[in-house]
Amino acid sequence: MNDRKQKVRIVTDSASQIDMAWAHDNHVAVLAQQVTIDGHTYREGIDLSDDELAEKMITAPPDLWPRIQPPTVEEFSNTYRQLLRETSEIISLHVSSRLSDTIRNARLAADEYRGRCNITVLDSQSVGLGLNILVRKVSQFANENVPSEMIVRYTRGVVKHIYGAFIAEDLQYMAHSGCLRPAQAVLGKMLGVIPFLTIEEGEIVAIEKVRSVDRAVEKLVEFAAEFEHPEELAILQLSPHSDEKTANLMSMLKLTFPKIHELPVRNCGATIGCIIGPTGIGVMIYEGK
Repeated sequence: MNDRKQKVRIVTDSASQIDMAWAHDNHVAVLAQQVTIDGHTYREGIDLSDDELAEKMITAPPDLWPRIQPPTVEEFSNTYRQLLRETSEIISLHVSSRLSDTIRNARLAADEYRGRCNITVLDSQSVGLGLNILVRKVSQFANENVPSEMIVRYTRGVVKHIYGAFIAEDLQYMAHSGCLRPAQAVLGKMLGVIPFLTIEEGEIVAIEKVRSVDRAVEKLVEFAAEFEHPEELAILQLSPHSDEKTANLMSMLKLTFPKIHELPVRNCGATIGCIIGPTGIGVMIYEGK
């Protein structure tokens, strides 16, 4: 088998927030999640830009808040079949299995090709920027013709060094996404509770409750400050527009990390957006490996 056939090809999903032009240039296949809003279904990253999708999500009332469906088994199967023409080694790297059935569908599709090629389905245990970082690193190794087993081993190590924390002011969205029972959301709203959320082994977990937005933002900064020299740090939110909360978080993070010259504000994507809602905000950190 020639070198071209041995080159590892990468598959991911739109929860990675990967730029489609970059994906094309780097031969990364991106399968779109389906986002249904007010009776209309859109392919994330294809039918609408991240900002356009965010605007539609933000204007939707809570009782019509979006539903997200993963790429189907058939879509995965078709993608793997096409890549079989180019390679016998595929790494399929996806949004956390605790947040989506994407991994389940990828594994079902991969089973069809067992014995015909080597498809490794990896759970990123992350979403958004966390998955984005992993895809970029895996693609770099694939383009350098690093063997599949070495890429997989490295990726599993990097997963442990990606962290995320978020705050959700409106608990209705957490209830709608299934992260809270409706009764808990109603009680939390009555008590003025703002949950402080982290990603733990791929699951969104409420580890603390605070009573003011200012304190919640301070908690995000305290979380980030645990990492002395992060390789990547970004603010994540659904809204494409910065507000006072964004500005305050940005200001405090810059004071905490004076050596970081660029601190981007990035779209969190539909998966996280459906949990934290239009007013939620968070930070994602890669501490380096």
